[in-house]
Amino acid sequence: MKTKSFFLVVAASLLGWSLGNASVTGVTDWGYSGGIYCYSPVWDSTGSIGIDGYQSGPGQMGGTITTSDPLDPTLTINNSINNDSGFAWTGYNVQVFLNTNFSISFPAVPVSNPSGWSASVVTAVHFDSGSGLWTGTIDYVGGTPVSPVNSDPNNEFDFAYKVTFSGLTSYSLTESVTPVPEPGTFSLLMVGGLLLGGRVVARRRQEKLRA
Repeated sequence: MKTKSFFLVVAASLLGWSLGNASVTGVTDWGYSGGIYCYSPVWDSTGSIGIDGYQSGPGQMGGTITTSDPLDPTLTINNSINNDSGFAWTGYNVQVFLNTNFSISFPAVPVSNPSGWSASVVTAVHFDSGSGLWTGTIDYVGGTPVSPVNSDPNNEFDFAYKVTFSGLTSYSLTESVTPVPEPGTFSLLMVGGLLLGGRVVARRRQEKLRA
């Protein structure tokens, strides 16, 4: 995996906002399941993690976050994922699950390779009584599709966002990530089913972390 200047830009632009809060002291027990493989997060003492991986289909990744104190720590999550699915991506859905209330802010996308993407927090963070977790959703929309060809410079999708939480010094966080294919590749019904499956697996993973 190559290091992206995108991450440096994101970290620099968000650093000043996070210095006034409690510091994130570590990320442990990071794992993955489903159609994604990721390396251990690279920890940055400024309060961010960088995650490299590749993805063939919907998957989940997450771990335990520790903080210096419970006063509104903020974590910046920088992801760099290669498309290993065999189809081009025109969208990317991220569901974030925590075992405490939190907020999502500053979703970011690369300025090039692929270009033209936008990001929005489409679901306000809310409590999911079915899973017992707090959850929020970010939609990333293309732009230039993320290519399934490894040699293509558009094969890698970079995205980032921030989560701010409070009340505890140890949190479990899960990202349920689903690439959206070009129209006609799969039916919308199948995509909806995959998103639902990601929610169920994320809930089971969180229960395992708490155990």
